[in-house]
Amino acid sequence: MHSLCYDVYRNLELKYEKSDDSQKEYYDLDWLKEGGYEKHGDSFIFPRTNNSVKFRNTIKWTIEYFSDKLEICNELKKENEESKTVQEDYQLARENGIKIKSKDEHEIELPSTFLRELKPYQKESVEHILGVGNAANFSVPGGGKTTITYAAISKWLKEGIVEKILVISPTAAFVPWEEEFEGCFGRKPKSKRLRGDIVSELSNLGHHYELFLMHFATAMRKTYEIRQFLQKFKTVLIIDESHYIKNPKLGRYAQMALDIAGDATRRIILSGTPIPNDAKDLWTQITFLWPDTPPLGHQLQYNTNISRTGGLSQKYRDALFPLYCRITKKDLQLPNPDYPQYPVELLPVQRMIYDVIAAKTLEEINSFREQSRLQKFRRAKMTRLLMTASNPSMLAEYSTTFDVDSDEFGYYSDPIDMLDIGDLPIYDKIKNYSTLEIPAKIKEAGQIAHELMEKGEKVLIWSSFRHNMEVFADEIFAGEKPILVHGGVPKEPTKDYEGTTSLRDERIQKFKDDTNPRVLIATPASLAEAVSLHKNILGKRVCSHAIYLDRNWNGAQFMQSMDRIHRIGMIHGKGIPNVTYHQIIATNTIDKKIHDRLWAKNEEMHNILKSKDLKELNYDSNIIKTDSDEWKADYDSLVEHLKELHKQKENEA
Repeated sequence: MHSLCYDVYRNLELKYEKSDDSQKEYYDLDWLKEGGYEKHGDSFIFPRTNNSVKFRNTIKWTIEYFSDKLEICNELKKENEESKTVQEDYQLARENGIKIKSKDEHEIELPSTFLRELKPYQKESVEHILGVGNAANFSVPGGGKTTITYAAISKWLKEGIVEKILVISPTAAFVPWEEEFEGCFGRKPKSKRLRGDIVSELSNLGHHYELFLMHFATAMRKTYEIRQFLQKFKTVLIIDESHYIKNPKLGRYAQMALDIAGDATRRIILSGTPIPNDAKDLWTQITFLWPDTPPLGHQLQYNTNISRTGGLSQKYRDALFPLYCRITKKDLQLPNPDYPQYPVELLPVQRMIYDVIAAKTLEEINSFREQSRLQKFRRAKMTRLLMTASNPSMLAEYSTTFDVDSDEFGYYSDPIDMLDIGDLPIYDKIKNYSTLEIPAKIKEAGQIAHELMEKGEKVLIWSSFRHNMEVFADEIFAGEKPILVHGGVPKEPTKDYEGTTSLRDERIQKFKDDTNPRVLIATPASLAEAVSLHKNILGKRVCSHAIYLDRNWNGAQFMQSMDRIHRIGMIHGKGIPNVTYHQIIATNTIDKKIHDRLWAKNEEMHNILKSKDLKELNYDSNIIKTDSDEWKADYDSLVEHLKELHKQKENEA
């Protein structure tokens, strides 16, 4: 018989009795090692950590694993009995979750302090959060998760269940949380954005503010201060964009979330993409909600099962089902957008440059020498061709290499070697291109934007390249003060910046609040999360038109960019322009293949977003990992285009 109790240092001590069954003993010792136990003489010690939840769970899992072959000291027996109360609360929450999700009608009574009228499909989510207590909302982007959360919190505030709100999220979400508070309660929140040394005063600040906003990186460094605050004030702790804590190997954000979870009065996680890579991403998120009774069990066993089955087994689906609610894309019932395409013929010099670069790329792909390095360089070759179709002057602006910024562009690539085009016969035209032509696609985008602005519309222009944004600012919209947002525009307030928010947020706000027609030019990655451009805080329509100058193969970026103006609360109806995505496609270039691939990915993602079930979905534009089949299809589309163009040129000759 084994025995379990505390040692003199309050560590957990398991005295293990050797078994006659060598195979069973092998599995036991392996389990103890993987569970964090350390061998000390005849005993195994699990050290007491700052993570009280992890410590309590280790006690629970050890008792479950050794079952009736384990003697437990009286102190542990008492603590184990107390934990049964939490288990009862959890079981009640599960029952409530199942009951609420099985209902056809959802009517909830909210306090008069909550002013916003909920959509019919949002009521189930609010009732679910209130019934489950510690709940997840995995509604699609644009589904109104912030409004849903505030609706539930309004009832908790009135009933005295909570008194403070602490949101841990990307910085980009700070403004939406403050704006939505005002929209829901009709007043500006007493909010505090927490960063740096100010977090050390968090417990003292609690009396002066009601809404606290903190980035994951700040929270990661200040878990002690956060726990003090949570122990002092009855707080609902919200992890927004909860896929940030998904790391199945317990990365720093994930560990932070589990360290502070047990001290919160209520816990909520929000994400439109809870499984950006695979089902292992769910464990930390769901354990954060019920840390004392982990719904998915021990992480090692859960991950092993996922690896073996390739996804969520029915056992885990049953465990998850009561704890999350989800609004699908179909539930939103938004009017379908328009998708006009604008075929554009390249101007003579760009056509000449593109054809030469395309021929050189095909030659490199076909060459034996290049084959040995193809895996390493093919992304760079694809990007170089995309640059040429968009604006050849970029090929010369960077004299030796062009580094693709993965955060900006959507995937990693080795630096593009510009030296290998220096010996091309048309290199002089590449080098002097900016003095010879304005690319046809840029001119077309400018013309569309000006026509819309003359009708009083605001316009959003998307481009993957900052260089094109500068051409717009300096030439196409010179004197019209276009607003530029890209990866180089700080998301955090800098020391030398006088504003109260970041430069990025202020530029976005300027675009939303200006009563005159304006142009916002942005890279998709810079506005990937927590940005709404469909209306402003006053409820006025902002933007219904987006122009796509160029696009890359990143399907997540493309879908997220569309979500900026097509979402809940968009103003539509008779006499109001429909949401329109103007897609500029250069003929006989890689543009058409990219367009076809993006729409194939778009259709696949929409099929998943229609489902109430949780499925793997790479909808996180910052995820660099791409499915091998998807990547092969992207690359094959490039090769197919090059061969088609080569054959066309041969026929013309």
